[in-house]
Amino acid sequence: MHQHIIDLASLKAQGRVQVKPADSVLEVRSTHSITPISFNLRGDTFKGHFLALPSKFHLPLRIDLTIMLDYPSFILFVGGGHVAFASPWQDNHRIEDIAFPSGKTASFDNNLPLGEWVDISVICHTDAMQIFINGEERFYSRKMPYMSKKNRQELDLLNSEGFAVGLAVSKLSTLSIKSIVVTELDANTSLEHSDQGAAQLQPSLPEQQVKPTLETVIAHLPPELRDEVINMDSFLLSLRPVKFKRMVDKGGRKISWVASDYGISYHIDVSDHHLTQRFGWYIVHQGTPDTWHRKADHMEEALSYISVSDPELANRIFYALNDCISCYGTRCLAKTLYQFKEERRLACHGTVLLRMSHDDFA
Repeated sequence: MHQHIIDLASLKAQGRVQVKPADSVLEVRSTHSITPISFNLRGDTFKGHFLALPSKFHLPLRIDLTIMLDYPSFILFVGGGHVAFASPWQDNHRIEDIAFPSGKTASFDNNLPLGEWVDISVICHTDAMQIFINGEERFYSRKMPYMSKKNRQELDLLNSEGFAVGLAVSKLSTLSIKSIVVTELDANTSLEHSDQGAAQLQPSLPEQQVKPTLETVIAHLPPELRDEVINMDSFLLSLRPVKFKRMVDKGGRKISWVASDYGISYHIDVSDHHLTQRFGWYIVHQGTPDTWHRKADHMEEALSYISVSDPELANRIFYALNDCISCYGTRCLAKTLYQFKEERRLACHGTVLLRMSHDDFA
């Protein structure tokens, strides 16, 4: 057994990642979006913006982290795969295989308490994988692709070179790291597993028996978030002549307010006891190619108008645009290049990302 206590100062920022030491803690932020579609179509795109451990490690290995996250989500990279934590429901709580990533991912209950210190352990043995959060077993599998006998020769070759480990955090989030310990285990180390633990991903909300409503979708949120959503709903529906229409997804996870005549939309996605929210100034529709399938795109005009009375707010909105990750390549009908002052930003759907804070609701 060989234990590596990682010096946080040795972590290397790759891409658009910012690090800040603070009282024996390393704070990590990203200025580039990690979007749900990247998990499904182009998992490699968000791997350009991460924090890398200084060396590679060999199976069987155990990764122990003590971290705090203030907003979804956080990703741990191991080799060619990753494990997603505190991800919104549409990211599907992913575990991608460390050696033979294929997009056919496993799922688990990856919910984390936000704003609290959390202990995470990820164990990758040659014949089993296990994940603990605050001592609770959340995942156990003996069926990941890298464990297959037919892949053993190739796995041994990869293992001789070692597996890289890295961490990524979504835009608008702050990841605070207190400690990272990586232990290369002895080959004969066995994993303790109870059949009662490590339940596969459980529905975080009860199955809807009736048509979901605003009230049922937000019922499990903390009171302060419920109040924010209710106030936002009242505000949007009171606007005339904009005429917002509220729509509740039949799965009971998403609520949208759309003013199609003006190209304005606002959405919340509810996941466990938190939500993500976003708004945009255009709506994709079945238009002609010369209109690029968009309707009423007033993003640049709105930013210029806002900047006259509140330049800080205009800068904040422009920064929070959901970055394009080229998930559809040249076939994309949603990527849009915006310019504000002297800066340009390529965005997806003209969408602005929002946190769960009162300031962002405001």
